[in-house]
Amino acid sequence: MWGIALNRRERESFLKSFTIFFVALFSMGSVALWLYHEEQQRFYHLQLLTEMDAFSYALQSKEFSHKILKIDKQQPMHELIVTDNEVYALFPWVKNPDYEMVKISYSYEKYLKYMDAESHKMWMLFAILGLITALLSVFFARYTLLPMRRSLILMEDFLRDIIHDLNTPVSSILLNAQLLKRKYPDEEINRIYISTQTITGLYKNLEVLYRELPIEQEHVSLDTFLYERMRYFQTLFPLLTFKIEGNKKVVITINRDILMRIVDNLLSNACRYNVSSGKVTIRYSENSLYIVDTGVGIKHIDRVFERFYKESERGLGMGLYIVKTLADKVGAEVEIFNNTEAGVTVELLFSR
Repeated sequence: MWGIALNRRERESFLKSFTIFFVALFSMGSVALWLYHEEQQRFYHLQLLTEMDAFSYALQSKEFSHKILKIDKQQPMHELIVTDNEVYALFPWVKNPDYEMVKISYSYEKYLKYMDAESHKMWMLFAILGLITALLSVFFARYTLLPMRRSLILMEDFLRDIIHDLNTPVSSILLNAQLLKRKYPDEEINRIYISTQTITGLYKNLEVLYRELPIEQEHVSLDTFLYERMRYFQTLFPLLTFKIEGNKKVVITINRDILMRIVDNLLSNACRYNVSSGKVTIRYSENSLYIVDTGVGIKHIDRVFERFYKESERGLGMGLYIVKTLADKVGAEVEIFNNTEAGVTVELLFSR
């Protein structure tokens, strides 16, 4: 757990847990430190006042100075008074307590020096408290993520097993659907074949995410490949208008299965989130591919490649995450832009 990188949702949970723990612990610690600081100041004032009271009887000490004044009952007695430049206390003078009082003063510079030292110590304690609280918060936040991390690992292991077990039946269904389509060219059989291809596409997406497959490069005729994928989606979305623009006889070197997964996911989004009777335009060259639709556009363009992110109830929120993952595997760059009028443009740049 401690050595494994966190995904976006785990990081979000970690930060929230860390913030809650840190704020709670630091707030309680800060209140305790502040009360301690106030108590230390109160004790220091009480100690000074006690020493001044003792000095008022003998008037012999190097720590204090004194002055005999006429008694003023308006002035508070037996109380430490701190002004902007003086620290003193008033006491009745023992030799003439009814008419005279003694003003005992303490060095204001020494008083400030002590208070500054206390403030410095207070800030040091706050810094130590913050560091200890941060370390404890990190530990508690990571510890609370353990159950979620274990659940995710369990789910991913389960998905890998399911994907492995689905390989044979999915391949068998697709093969038999192809044979039925050739033998019985009926509309019902064709719909079964198309649905089987859709299921196969979903299976391939999961396989890409949860199984490490070898990446073998091959020469792909881009124009032939794109016309083949266009015809497939034209069958699925007959109300949409498809158009391909580009130079013929363009051959690129790439893994065909990965390219199919990328293009199918992009075309699937362009079709599913298009308007009724909309258009899908495919432009290509030797090192680039553009897919332009007339759909509803994307609200949060900066989040489209996040895992499980989606802006509607449809889909799993995995398509563009898979596109980005596969593009990185083959060294391609993918960018998405909202069009000025309507729809989205996807730019795929192939490595040379």
